[in-house]
Parts: sequence; C-alpha cells; structure tokens
Amino acid sequence: MNEMSSTKGSKGFFWAVIFLLTSLIYSSIPTHLIFNYWAWLNTLRFDGAPVYTLLLFVLFLWIVALLITIIYIVAMIRAIVQRKNEKHDSGIPKGVYRYASASTIIVIGYMVVWFILFQKIAFFSMFPP
Repeated sequence: MNEMSSTKGSKGFFWAVIFLLTSLIYSSIPTHLIFNYWAWLNTLRFDGAPVYTLLLFVLFLWIVALLITIIYIVAMIRAIVQRKNEKHDSGIPKGVYRYASASTIIVIGYMVVWFILFQKIAFFSMFPP
C-alpha cells in the first residue's frame, strides 16, 4: 500500500514539472517576442496608415498565452496537492495533460533542433528586422 502511494506522489510531481515547463514556455516565449517586436509592429504601415488590427491581434494572442500560463500554474498546484488522492482522478481534465505533454515536447524539440542547426536558442535569438 505504501509503495502505491509513493508512485502516486511521484506521478503528481512529474506532472507538476511538466505543467511548470508548459507554463514557462507559454509565458516566456510570447512575452519575449511581444517586447522585442512591439516597436517594429508599430512601424508597419498600409497606405500610409498604421496597421492597428495586427497590433490588437498580437496583443490578443499574448493575453491568451498568459491565460494558458495561468491555467497550467493552477494545474501544477493541483497536481501537487492532489498527488496522494485515494481516487485515481486528480480532477485535472485529460485534455490538459495531453496538451501540456504534446506542446512541451514539440516546443522543446523545436528548440533543440534549432540549436543543433544554428547554434542559437530558438525564439530568444529572434529580433525584428
């Protein structure tokens, strides 16, 4: 019985680490890009007028990324708190687990491939023209 609760506890910490990585990805990358590209986006013109729609869309995407970050921070806390729950269900929807796993693997894989090919850190080496 003690062995079973030990594996439940480690599983909770495993998912907490995955959720932490996901929240770091969804907070740091968009924030870095928005701060670096904001001034450049303000210089874009169409027929002499600034393109405010693109700025609003980028701002909307950044807010959505920050909301996803908050969701995964809450999921991380819940995974730690519910790790020794007697039921097998932690109360976190399976889609949250799948999306966190898939997106974290894809983004980290992309960053590793980018580093192997270009010797730079993906996303953080990107600057406006």
